[in-house]
Amino acid sequence: MKFWKIKSGYWPVVIIISLLFCRLLPFTFPIFAQTPAGFNWRYHSTSNFVIAYRQADKTLAIRILGELQQRQQELARRLSYQPRRVITVFLCPTPQIFNLMTGGAVPHWGEAAANTAQWRIFLKTPAASNSRELLPVTLTHELAHLCLAELALPNAIPRWFNEGAAIFLANESRHAEPTMISRAILTNSLVDFEEIDDLLSFPNARAALAYGESYHAVNFMVRRFGGEAIRKFTQAFAAHQQSRQAFQAAFGQELWDFEAEYFDDLRQRFRWYFLLDESILFGGVILILLIAGFFVTRRRTKKKLQEWEAKESETAEASPPEIDGNKASPLPDR
Repeated sequence: MKFWKIKSGYWPVVIIISLLFCRLLPFTFPIFAQTPAGFNWRYHSTSNFVIAYRQADKTLAIRILGELQQRQQELARRLSYQPRRVITVFLCPTPQIFNLMTGGAVPHWGEAAANTAQWRIFLKTPAASNSRELLPVTLTHELAHLCLAELALPNAIPRWFNEGAAIFLANESRHAEPTMISRAILTNSLVDFEEIDDLLSFPNARAALAYGESYHAVNFMVRRFGGEAIRKFTQAFAAHQQSRQAFQAAFGQELWDFEAEYFDDLRQRFRWYFLLDESILFGGVILILLIAGFFVTRRRTKKKLQEWEAKESETAEASPPEIDGNKASPLPDR
């Protein structure tokens, strides 16, 4: 479903896929930047949200506010809790204002961010976005970060789980490309849970891999421990600061063992998906065509040689025997 597009029509697939890395973990901004001089925010509020916007974006802001209300109710139902925090949403009309409001903490590929320290969400308008649209899943993803943070108070949840759960709750599974993970398995370049903590410093491709792995880790957790797994693990952080202690309290298992089982499951499920990669498929088709062409040419050449040999044999059989003129004929008997 398209949502508040800057103009009609579909943008290139690569832009849509790039939305995979347009989600950011809640973070604390180093310095909260001030609004540029001369820029005046307008505000609209409900019981749970306050949205700040430019006057020209009023219609869009009201639509976003209604969407946020609906998405929050869905998340509250799925996580079995009642939100109590008022969330402020900033609808940034330009990339420059977005960067100023987030203190420059968001990588260049980021399209949205959530700040759990101040219960704020920062969004780019379609005009400011690289993808030229603002999708409902983006709102759900950022809102999920704040919902999870509220459930885990006063502690913070690990980045792999935070990102994976946000993608899972936003139903972004279509972005978890199996061929990307399969290539990482082939090259032995999977990102472990602790490495994912440095997600914001990753280049695009590695960030995409980290997001995909995080989603599949949470998906594996839900398959293993049931539909309440996300809520149980999140709430365990309210009493346990360390991930391993919280995991043990929630599921009665060591996080080390879960991580090992997860990566084993990942290798079993996705090991051969790299064969579906477009470049490999194209190369494979070319190779097959070359091999097929070689054998067809060889077969035709062999058949042609056999035809020539058969013609030569027929010609030799049809020709009369040659007479040697130098050989004397025998004398008749007298």
